[in-house]
Amino acid sequence: MGVKCIVVDDEPLAAQVLVSFIHKTPDLQLVKVFHNPMEALAFVKQEKIDLIFLDIQMQELSGLELMQLAPPGVQVVLVSAYDEYAVEGFDREAIDYLLKPVSFERFARAVQRVLARSTVSVSQPAGTDYIFVRTDKRIVRVDVKDILFVEALRNYVAIQTIKQKIMTLQNLRSFEEILAPFRFIRVHKSFIISLDKIDSIEKQRIFTGPHCVPIGDAYLKQFMEAISMPR
Repeated sequence: MGVKCIVVDDEPLAAQVLVSFIHKTPDLQLVKVFHNPMEALAFVKQEKIDLIFLDIQMQELSGLELMQLAPPGVQVVLVSAYDEYAVEGFDREAIDYLLKPVSFERFARAVQRVLARSTVSVSQPAGTDYIFVRTDKRIVRVDVKDILFVEALRNYVAIQTIKQKIMTLQNLRSFEEILAPFRFIRVHKSFIISLDKIDSIEKQRIFTGPHCVPIGDAYLKQFMEAISMPR
Protein backbone atom coordinates (compact mmCIF):
# COMPACT_ATOMS: atom_id res chain seq x y z
CA MET A 1 0.00 0.00 0.00
CA GLY A 2 2.87 2.39 0.66
CA VAL A 3 3.14 5.38 2.97
CA LYS A 4 -0.24 7.12 3.15
CA CYS A 5 0.27 10.83 2.58
CA ILE A 6 -1.56 14.10 2.00
CA VAL A 7 -0.48 17.41 0.46
CA VAL A 8 -1.39 20.67 2.20
CA ASP A 9 -0.64 23.82 0.22
CA ASP A 10 -2.86 26.83 -0.47
CA GLU A 11 -1.14 27.35 -3.84
CA PRO A 12 -2.81 24.91 -6.29
CA LEU A 13 0.11 24.93 -8.75
CA ALA A 14 2.66 24.17 -6.03
CA ALA A 15 0.43 21.39 -4.70
CA GLN A 16 0.13 19.91 -8.19
CA VAL A 17 3.91 19.66 -8.49
CA LEU A 18 4.03 17.57 -5.33
CA VAL A 19 1.11 15.46 -6.53
CA SER A 20 2.93 14.67 -9.78
CA PHE A 21 6.05 13.65 -7.81
CA ILE A 22 4.00 11.41 -5.50
CA HIS A 23 2.44 9.64 -8.48
CA LYS A 24 5.97 8.85 -9.70
CA THR A 25 6.92 7.33 -6.34
CA PRO A 26 5.66 3.74 -5.80
CA ASP A 27 6.34 3.86 -2.06
CA LEU A 28 3.83 6.69 -1.55
CA GLN A 29 0.04 6.52 -1.59
CA LEU A 30 -1.66 9.90 -2.07
CA VAL A 31 -4.85 10.08 -0.02
CA LYS A 32 -5.96 13.67 -0.50
CA VAL A 33 -4.89 17.23 -1.39
CA PHE A 34 -5.88 20.20 0.76
CA HIS A 35 -5.69 23.90 -0.01
CA ASN A 36 -7.25 24.80 3.36
CA PRO A 37 -5.07 23.95 6.40
CA MET A 38 -8.04 23.83 8.80
CA GLU A 39 -9.70 21.16 6.68
CA ALA A 40 -6.43 19.24 6.56
CA LEU A 41 -6.09 19.35 10.35
CA ALA A 42 -9.62 18.03 10.85
CA PHE A 43 -8.87 15.23 8.38
CA VAL A 44 -5.64 14.02 10.00
CA LYS A 45 -7.35 13.94 13.40
CA GLN A 46 -9.95 11.54 12.03
CA GLU A 47 -8.02 9.45 9.50
CA LYS A 48 -4.79 7.46 9.82
CA ILE A 49 -2.16 9.32 7.82
CA ASP A 50 1.56 8.54 7.82
CA LEU A 51 2.97 11.65 6.16
CA ILE A 52 2.09 15.28 5.36
CA PHE A 53 3.81 17.35 2.68
CA LEU A 54 3.12 20.69 4.31
CA ASP A 55 3.45 24.27 3.10
CA ILE A 56 4.42 26.75 5.81
CA GLN A 57 2.96 30.11 4.85
CA MET A 58 -0.81 29.70 4.68
CA GLN A 59 -3.76 31.77 5.84
CA GLU A 60 -5.72 30.79 8.96
CA LEU A 61 -3.09 28.29 10.12
CA SER A 62 0.61 28.07 9.31
CA GLY A 63 2.29 24.80 8.52
CA LEU A 64 4.35 25.02 11.71
CA GLU A 65 1.17 25.46 13.75
CA LEU A 66 -0.55 22.61 11.97
CA MET A 67 2.27 20.15 12.61
CA GLN A 68 2.15 20.93 16.33
CA LEU A 69 -1.58 20.16 16.39
CA ALA A 70 -1.34 16.98 14.31
CA PRO A 71 -1.63 13.62 16.10
CA PRO A 72 1.58 11.97 17.39
CA GLY A 73 3.32 9.73 14.90
CA VAL A 74 2.41 11.70 11.76
CA GLN A 75 5.59 12.54 9.87
CA VAL A 76 5.98 15.94 8.21
CA VAL A 77 8.02 17.18 5.28
CA LEU A 78 7.87 20.97 5.20
CA VAL A 79 7.76 22.81 1.87
CA SER A 80 8.44 26.53 1.56
CA ALA A 81 9.72 29.23 -0.76
CA TYR A 82 11.78 30.59 2.14
CA ASP A 83 14.64 29.00 4.07
CA GLU A 84 14.19 31.14 7.20
CA TYR A 85 11.87 28.60 8.86
CA ALA A 86 14.19 25.62 8.45
CA VAL A 87 15.71 25.67 11.94
CA GLU A 88 12.31 25.97 13.63
CA GLY A 89 10.94 23.25 11.37
CA PHE A 90 13.64 20.77 12.36
CA ASP A 91 13.25 21.78 16.01
CA ARG A 92 9.61 20.75 15.67
CA GLU A 93 10.73 17.37 14.30
CA ALA A 94 10.11 17.81 10.58
CA ILE A 95 11.65 14.95 8.61
CA ASP A 96 12.91 17.27 5.89
CA TYR A 97 12.60 20.82 4.54
CA LEU A 98 12.08 21.34 0.81
CA LEU A 99 12.62 24.71 -0.85
CA LYS A 100 10.35 25.73 -3.73
CA PRO A 101 10.65 25.20 -6.61
CA VAL A 102 11.14 21.58 -5.58
CA SER A 103 13.03 19.27 -7.92
CA PHE A 104 12.11 15.60 -8.18
CA GLU A 105 15.64 14.60 -7.16
CA ARG A 106 15.37 16.59 -3.92
CA PHE A 107 11.84 15.27 -3.34
CA ALA A 108 13.09 11.69 -3.75
CA ARG A 109 15.80 12.24 -1.12
CA ALA A 110 13.17 13.45 1.33
CA VAL A 111 11.08 10.36 0.64
CA GLN A 112 14.08 8.13 1.40
CA ARG A 113 14.39 9.80 4.78
CA VAL A 114 10.73 9.15 5.42
CA LEU A 115 11.06 5.50 4.44
CA ALA A 116 14.13 5.05 6.63
CA ARG A 117 12.24 6.50 9.58
CA SER A 118 9.17 4.39 8.84
CA THR A 119 11.11 1.12 8.83
CA VAL A 120 12.95 1.89 12.05
CA SER A 121 10.24 1.74 14.68
CA VAL A 122 9.57 1.54 18.35
CA SER A 123 6.91 -0.90 19.51
CA GLN A 124 5.40 -2.22 22.71
CA PRO A 125 3.86 -5.70 22.81
CA ALA A 126 0.39 -5.57 24.34
CA GLY A 127 0.29 -5.80 28.13
CA THR A 128 4.07 -5.55 28.62
CA ASP A 129 6.29 -3.09 30.47
CA TYR A 130 9.07 -3.10 27.89
CA ILE A 131 9.52 -1.78 24.34
CA PHE A 132 11.44 -2.96 21.30
CA VAL A 133 13.66 -0.43 19.54
CA ARG A 134 15.60 -0.88 16.32
CA THR A 135 19.12 0.49 16.47
CA ASP A 136 21.52 0.01 13.57
CA LYS A 137 20.78 -3.57 12.44
CA ARG A 138 19.63 -4.87 15.82
CA ILE A 139 16.32 -4.84 17.65
CA VAL A 140 16.87 -4.12 21.33
CA ARG A 141 14.51 -4.79 24.21
CA VAL A 142 14.36 -1.88 26.65
CA ASP A 143 12.65 -2.21 30.04
CA VAL A 144 10.58 0.92 30.62
CA LYS A 145 11.54 0.97 34.32
CA ASP A 146 15.18 1.50 33.29
CA ILE A 147 14.55 4.58 31.12
CA LEU A 148 15.53 7.91 32.66
CA PHE A 149 14.64 10.12 29.70
CA VAL A 150 14.40 10.25 25.93
CA GLU A 151 16.13 13.01 23.96
CA ALA A 152 15.60 14.19 20.38
CA LEU A 153 18.85 14.70 18.45
CA ARG A 154 17.86 15.94 14.98
CA ASN A 155 17.16 12.79 12.96
CA TYR A 156 17.82 10.47 15.90
CA VAL A 157 16.44 9.82 19.36
CA ALA A 158 18.65 8.90 22.31
CA ILE A 159 17.11 6.66 24.98
CA GLN A 160 19.04 7.22 28.21
CA THR A 161 18.66 4.25 30.53
CA ILE A 162 20.23 3.61 33.92
CA LYS A 163 23.11 1.74 32.26
CA GLN A 164 23.45 2.99 28.69
CA LYS A 165 22.38 5.32 25.89
CA ILE A 166 20.56 3.74 22.93
CA MET A 167 20.37 5.59 19.60
CA THR A 168 17.53 5.02 17.15
CA LEU A 169 16.36 6.68 13.94
CA GLN A 170 12.94 7.77 15.14
CA ASN A 171 11.02 10.84 16.27
CA LEU A 172 10.17 11.99 19.77
CA ARG A 173 6.42 11.96 19.18
CA SER A 174 6.43 8.18 18.79
CA PHE A 175 7.99 7.78 22.23
CA GLU A 176 5.72 10.40 23.78
CA GLU A 177 2.68 8.37 22.76
CA ILE A 178 3.95 4.94 23.73
CA LEU A 179 5.50 5.96 27.08
CA ALA A 180 2.68 8.18 28.35
CA PRO A 181 0.92 5.34 30.28
CA PHE A 182 4.18 4.73 32.20
CA ARG A 183 4.27 8.23 33.78
CA PHE A 184 6.55 9.81 31.21
CA ILE A 185 5.97 13.45 30.32
CA ARG A 186 7.39 15.86 27.79
CA VAL A 187 9.22 18.66 29.59
CA HIS A 188 11.03 20.27 26.65
CA LYS A 189 10.79 20.25 22.87
CA SER A 190 13.68 17.77 22.94
CA PHE A 191 13.06 15.77 26.13
CA ILE A 192 10.59 13.25 27.60
CA ILE A 193 11.35 12.22 31.17
CA SER A 194 10.21 9.55 33.62
CA LEU A 195 8.45 11.19 36.56
CA ASP A 196 9.48 8.25 38.73
CA LYS A 197 13.17 8.79 38.02
CA ILE A 198 13.36 12.44 39.09
CA ASP A 199 15.85 12.98 41.93
CA SER A 200 15.44 16.74 42.31
CA ILE A 201 14.30 19.93 40.60
CA GLU A 202 16.17 23.22 40.69
CA LYS A 203 14.72 26.24 38.93
CA GLN A 204 13.91 24.88 35.46
CA ARG A 205 16.25 21.92 35.60
CA ILE A 206 15.49 18.30 36.43
CA PHE A 207 18.18 16.06 37.89
CA THR A 208 17.93 12.34 37.28
CA GLY A 209 20.95 10.22 38.14
CA PRO A 210 24.03 12.05 36.85
CA HIS A 211 22.00 13.84 34.18
CA CYS A 212 20.38 17.27 33.98
CA VAL A 213 17.32 17.85 31.78
CA PRO A 214 15.97 21.36 31.05
CA ILE A 215 12.30 22.30 31.43
CA GLY A 216 11.04 24.40 28.52
CA ASP A 217 8.89 27.43 29.27
CA ALA A 218 6.04 26.01 27.18
CA TYR A 219 6.02 22.79 29.25
CA LEU A 220 6.57 24.21 32.74
CA LYS A 221 2.90 24.52 33.78
CA GLN A 222 2.03 21.01 32.58
CA PHE A 223 5.07 19.58 34.37
CA MET A 224 4.31 21.29 37.66
CA GLU A 225 0.73 20.03 37.52
CA ALA A 226 1.97 16.50 36.82
CA ILE A 227 4.32 16.35 39.81
CA SER A 228 1.65 17.74 42.14
CA MET A 229 -0.87 15.02 41.22
CA PRO A 230 -1.17 12.11 43.68
CA ARG A 231 -0.18 8.67 42.42
